[in-house]
Amino acid sequence: MRVLEVFDSLQGEGVWAGVPMTFVRLAGCNAPLAGLGCVRWCDTPQSWDPESGSEVEVEELAAQLRLPRVCLTGGEPLLQAEATARFSQLLEERGIALHLETNGTAALPAEVPFAWVTVSPKPPSYEVDPSFHARIDELKLVVDGEFAPEIGERLEAEFPQAAISIQPEAAGGEDMVHSAVDMVLSHPRWRLSLQLHKLLGLP
Repeated sequence: MRVLEVFDSLQGEGVWAGVPMTFVRLAGCNAPLAGLGCVRWCDTPQSWDPESGSEVEVEELAAQLRLPRVCLTGGEPLLQAEATARFSQLLEERGIALHLETNGTAALPAEVPFAWVTVSPKPPSYEVDPSFHARIDELKLVVDGEFAPEIGERLEAEFPQAAISIQPEAAGGEDMVHSAVDMVLSHPRWRLSLQLHKLLGLP
């Protein structure tokens, strides 16, 4: 498994905000080659290079973990699908819950025991691979000037089981915050997500 960094912190975004987790950030992302609009505001461009970080055996990585929840993020973690599946099985055996954060463009491996799946569809199409049907726990939608409520409504209809977290893009300032709040107020099932870790100065 090609790993960029491993650190303990509080989950800063979405439904699990404030909960202690170990974050495992994998190297490599398909957003630049796929033309996804998130490259304009991505806060971890160092994760794009699939050769960044270092190679770590999944057994060695699993043995280091001490918190009851792990968030697997990137980059795009599902580009390392085989290693991700093995890692998730090891954590399940240890009683550790594995959360996945993905852009939803790569196929979700079947029967992998993720405790929580967060998909953040990206502009311009905001499409999600069909393999995620009925397996998404949360949709995290970034309000960046391109996102519109109609996109969220379409995704809500496609994935009715998913919690919907609306998150203002950090560099957008007050305008993006006000837009996000207005969307949540007009869609009572949606919730506002702020980057709590950044507000607290955490990694």
